[in-house]
Amino acid sequence: AVLPLVLAAFPSIEWIHCRSAGIDFIESDEFTELATSMSIPVTNAKGQFSSSLAEYALMACSYFAKDLPRLMRNQKNRNWEKYDVEELRGKTLGVVGYGDIGRACAKLATVYGMRIIALRRH
Repeated sequence: AVLPLVLAAFPSIEWIHCRSAGIDFIESDEFTELATSMSIPVTNAKGQFSSSLAEYALMACSYFAKDLPRLMRNQKNRNWEKYDVEELRGKTLGVVGYGDIGRACAKLATVYGMRIIALRRH
């Protein structure tokens, strides 16, 4: 692992921050032992991107419900035929993993008038 080598080469490091929600991809027994012995706090960006990811998820729901590719194709061809689209209101959103991102998705989906079913680990 590279991070223990970096810590050994630069003993003045005072803090390690990961810009993702988890730090499992950098953790190892060697890293944890070294960071602990050097009293270096390790933090992450939990919750930082939840709103953006929730907006993306609901945009994807709208993309499929409204058949956006067909809409764009019809617009390009100047074809104004009517076609049925789905409403998200009244539909059910299944959320697998009710952490920060899952809760943000559920919050937005509620505004859309959707029902929520969520699963969480504990």
